[in-house]
Amino acid sequence: MTHLLSEISIKNFKSIINESLELTEFTPLVGYNNAGKSNILEAIKWLLRKSALAETAFYDNTQAVEMQAKISGISATLLDQLPENQKASIEPFLFSDALYIKRVQAQPSIPVGQIRLLIKDPANVGSANEWRANPTGLDQALQVLFPEPIQIGAMENSEEDVSKSKNTTTIGKLLSEIIGPIQASYSTQVQTALDGIRDLLDVDGTSRATELNDFDTAVNGKVESFFPGINIKVHVPTPELKEVFSKGTIKIFENLNPDGRDVSALGHGAQRSIQMALVRHLADIKRETGAVVSNTILLIDEPELYIHPQAIEILRDALKTISTQGYQVIFSTHSPFMITSKDVENTLLIRKNDTQGTHKRNSLKTAISTVAAAHPSQLSIVFSLSNSSNILFSERVILAEGKTENRLLPKIIQKVTGRTLGLLKTALVPMDGSGSTRKTIEVLSAMAIPTKAIVDLDYALKEGESQGFLTTGDTDVAAIQAHLATIAPTHSINLNNGWPTKAGSALTAAQAFELLAQESAIQTNLTSLKAKMQSAGIYIWTKGTIESHLGGIAKKEMGWASFNARLETEELDNILPNDHSEITDLVTWLIT
Repeated sequence: MTHLLSEISIKNFKSIINESLELTEFTPLVGYNNAGKSNILEAIKWLLRKSALAETAFYDNTQAVEMQAKISGISATLLDQLPENQKASIEPFLFSDALYIKRVQAQPSIPVGQIRLLIKDPANVGSANEWRANPTGLDQALQVLFPEPIQIGAMENSEEDVSKSKNTTTIGKLLSEIIGPIQASYSTQVQTALDGIRDLLDVDGTSRATELNDFDTAVNGKVESFFPGINIKVHVPTPELKEVFSKGTIKIFENLNPDGRDVSALGHGAQRSIQMALVRHLADIKRETGAVVSNTILLIDEPELYIHPQAIEILRDALKTISTQGYQVIFSTHSPFMITSKDVENTLLIRKNDTQGTHKRNSLKTAISTVAAAHPSQLSIVFSLSNSSNILFSERVILAEGKTENRLLPKIIQKVTGRTLGLLKTALVPMDGSGSTRKTIEVLSAMAIPTKAIVDLDYALKEGESQGFLTTGDTDVAAIQAHLATIAPTHSINLNNGWPTKAGSALTAAQAFELLAQESAIQTNLTSLKAKMQSAGIYIWTKGTIESHLGGIAKKEMGWASFNARLETEELDNILPNDHSEITDLVTWLIT
């Protein structure tokens, strides 16, 4: 793609008080119902194609609706492809390869001609003349750069988009793609046919139909009696080739039924499937045509609506293809199937409240660059989070390092609460290791997503201070480490920097920590340590690991499957007679 709408700021439009959004070639908008995602799509369309906004479009009807945008990627090559007058209208206002525009409607229901289009002037940045009134040719240049956007609503009937050929519909776009080749290949044949029709029906046709001439003669005898000297002739205009295609539509044939039906005869699911199939075909056409000067904005509300999961993945691939071939795709979605790991970073989380109105949370890309820039674990954070697209559809996140936690906690939480993680709007995100726990929590906090983590005891003891969850020289850590030193010789535990190491030990490091956790002399310290870590959003297994709290369950698939099976039929206090209160308290803490 040569250029795109890369930024937009929206003020006073519907539920949007004042918000700025960064846009890419493929931008998913994720948010709960009534968050204002559709309003964002409508705002983008209005920016590019003005229309008179009614009072209902104003958040505050005493203030103006104002939108600013950055158009990036306007290269010298692109400028050279524009008509000379349009090139001249925008070239003086470029900031490197970017153009900044602003559209303003001062009050509701004013004439369209009073809606202002402004452009930022590089020569007057920071002055009162920073924004200049629409220079001649700017509107035309924008129409070339961004043709009429295609907007596809979520709940509206898909019939119009797939059956009425207009420049704003998918079927219209498809027909406009194929009309050129048809004209080139069949222009002589089609024109001959149209000329024949014109000769037959036109008022001056050389072979005009006898019935039309007879009609003219019969009616003119009556006209003469009312208004002498006046004659009439029936005129049936013959359309031009482009007009023929403007009437183009599709017919539906089921099970080889020779009688085609209109799209309106089908249900919403079938209509939506046909609509998205046409979008996919548009993607295939664009894949073959290569770069173009124009970049059509495709705005879709919930493209996955009414479509089964496998078809959603096909649709997502089609939209991705379009986004690299002359279309910028911006869509709202409630489906994680519409977002791959590569898309998570650029996904915008949309929320709404009484104070901010519709607003965005930081994207993952922005949050990571803010929190973890140049940090050694940045790539692992990106990998862990981008492969967990469910964080985008949740109100809270649980980070868990171990495989046992990730296999069993969803069922345990459901057992305790009676609700699934989805119903609790909670995402369980597996971590490759506990080392990036701190940075990951900071990243998610920058995205305004409340986050808690579950770690083994060794993490709290060995990294709690260095990660900032405990103060340096924590007395409980010191007491536990001192006690470990006294029991290490008895149990053949080799220590490195005061903590168990596998090298030269009779026990693994994990086994050594589990043994340490059983020591009665440090139980008060463990309780205190747990409380301090919890206050920082970190839960520690005071028996060492989750397996110890679950009755020594085997860390294998068979053990996990057996435990989950018991959860289906038995109560938690029967499965875990000694630790059910601990587990119940953990779940309560996690979801509050």
